[in-house]
Amino acid sequence: MASRRSLEVKVGLLILSAVVLLGGFVLVMGGINFQPTYELTVGFDNPGGLQSGAPLKIAGVNVGRVKALEFAGGLDGKTGQALPLVSVRVSIEKRFQSAIHENATFYITTQGVLGEQFLAVDPGSPERPVLAAGAVVRGLDPPRIDRLIAESYDLLHTTVAALRENKPELRLILEGLGQTLKGTGTFFVHNQERLDRVAENVEKMSHEGVLAVEGARRKYVENPAIERVIHNADQLAAVAARELPPILSEGRETLTGAAKLVRALSKDEQLARIDRILADAEGAAHAAKLTLADAHDIAGRIKRGKGSVGALVMDEALFDDLQELARDLKHNPWKFFWKE
Repeated sequence: MASRRSLEVKVGLLILSAVVLLGGFVLVMGGINFQPTYELTVGFDNPGGLQSGAPLKIAGVNVGRVKALEFAGGLDGKTGQALPLVSVRVSIEKRFQSAIHENATFYITTQGVLGEQFLAVDPGSPERPVLAAGAVVRGLDPPRIDRLIAESYDLLHTTVAALRENKPELRLILEGLGQTLKGTGTFFVHNQERLDRVAENVEKMSHEGVLAVEGARRKYVENPAIERVIHNADQLAAVAARELPPILSEGRETLTGAAKLVRALSKDEQLARIDRILADAEGAAHAAKLTLADAHDIAGRIKRGKGSVGALVMDEALFDDLQELARDLKHNPWKFFWKE
């Protein structure tokens, strides 16, 4: 009886150990842990093959899991914009919350080429604030391979249908293309020597162009005269920069003085004085003109021998008598005081 009870105890302990091992295996393989978590909502228009329970990773490290996928759609009541079609609720361990910032990027990728899909997170910039618990963010939709294949198939089908429907036109196009290629080949064969000469001429022109460029460089770039001209221009610019400011300053002062003089002369009393001076000058010029006319008339009368002065100047006999009288008085000065 004791041995039977001992056997039952051993069997019970064996079963209990198996259950404990099975539970531990489930916990380990299921990734179940007892760390405190918080939730976020990520919106996608097409989450691809992402499923509930898929891991959430940062740099390849598991930091949480996908809890549920829910269809959302519709419009935002505040902004009126279209909402993502699918809302993905994720659970993240709180110890990793400080690594996920407001500009973090959520995207769906796969483990390998054909592996399981999971949700990955690019943490964002460290200087940005941490993403708060319960936040709603927009994720990057994965590429639609199925849609790409479908569109490629539709494009291929449309192309094949177009080719079938336009066989005569395509035949004409191909025949024309063949004739064009044949004519081009014939042209090259018949004009081989001419094409060779054209190629030689082009080569010669390119060689002469290179020589011309080298000559121009030696004449206009490496020429000492050009360097001297540039040096003289630099010196002239330096002298102008040194001498122009004083000249400009003096010119400015001269213009200022001229402006003051113009302002002073533009007054009414100054203009009246200038008018009077001009009138007096005009009168003096008129009087001088009359005087000059009188002098001209007197000179004319003298030349014609009119009047005493004219007779004295123009009458030679009278001039000779006066000259004789002067000579006589010079030799006989007593005649001033005694008369015979």
